[in-house]
Amino acid sequence: MNSLVKVIPLRWNDFDVLGHVNNVRYFEFMQDTRVALVEKMNLSKADISEIGHVVAHQEIDYLKAIPMNATSVSVRIGVEKIGGASYELSYEISDGQDLIYAKATTVMVTFDVKSDSVVRIPDNIRAALETYCK
Repeated sequence: MNSLVKVIPLRWNDFDVLGHVNNVRYFEFMQDTRVALVEKMNLSKADISEIGHVVAHQEIDYLKAIPMNATSVSVRIGVEKIGGASYELSYEISDGQDLIYAKATTVMVTFDVKSDSVVRIPDNIRAALETYCK
């Protein structure tokens, strides 16, 4: 899979009283990595401001707790599939080596910001997404 990897430093407030990263933070790691992917796709401001991308569905499998002594996580993101008006992203949250903490997916839907309605993925955005497909 062509993918992007973002290394995210862990902060004190990422951890909870049980001594591991709080489950809600995983979704923030995914969002930060999605933003990095969009930035890497070099879409214009018009592309982003006219065609919105919203989360329709997310799911995550927690495989191992991120321990208190971890200083960062690596998040690998790729495009699993592209439909007419939606696309699915996959993530692997790891220690940057062999230890995978979680696997997740997000289904994104494109919509016209002005009319607030779902639209097909424009050709230029589809081509940018295809760069990160399996």
